[in-house]
Amino acid sequence: MTETEITKLLHIKASDRVLDVGGSMKQLTEINVDTLVDIIHPDDSNYNKHRLTAKHFLKLDIESQDLPFADKSFDICICTHTLEDLHWPFRIIGEISRVAKRGVIITPGRGMDCSFNSVNLTDWQTGSRRIPGTSHHHWLFENIHGRLIITPKNYPLLYSSGMNIVSWTGESECVYLWKDKINFFSDNELNLNFKKLITNYRKFNLANNRHIKLFPVVIFLDNPFFYLKEFTKLLLMKFNIIH
Repeated sequence: MTETEITKLLHIKASDRVLDVGGSMKQLTEINVDTLVDIIHPDDSNYNKHRLTAKHFLKLDIESQDLPFADKSFDICICTHTLEDLHWPFRIIGEISRVAKRGVIITPGRGMDCSFNSVNLTDWQTGSRRIPGTSHHHWLFENIHGRLIITPKNYPLLYSSGMNIVSWTGESECVYLWKDKINFFSDNELNLNFKKLITNYRKFNLANNRHIKLFPVVIFLDNPFFYLKEFTKLLLMKFNIIH
């Protein structure tokens, strides 16, 4: 989503006090940002170094530290392509909801972030490896009926049969517009119950099958010792040799 589209979506006025959370790597240059909060100053970026365009900068670890601002002290908060990078995004979601009156959260769309890239030997990030979405993302996001749904991104599961998405024609971004309070949900059991997580992924694929093209996993190689060990254990248990 472009800055022009964000401005129109939020009806940003010149008088609005705008907070940008996590935008150092790609600063907002058309929107008049009052304060940029990030752990890296734009001048210190290794990949996209540039001068600060916001009026103020606050260096803060948004995963472990609260925002040092009064409740509803910002008219608008913009958080784009940041939450999916965090190991634990829930603290900053609560803080954004506390310090701003309204805002927008933008992340990659769930289907897009599960889609495998093509082999590109000239890409230093992937090379000969095919990767689902972006390799450092930890969470998948959906906007379902005005509620932000957050699901763990599990790479071993995405590499398994029936999950190999090679083409996604749905929305490339998840855009969540909110006012007063961020309404979000994440099922904690999905981090603990792998069977439930598998069911969650399958339901997503089924609900979005018109947007998905799957590629079957032809062969999966694993160490045969593990299978021999488990098969032997199964036989021994069957004949009551071990319990």
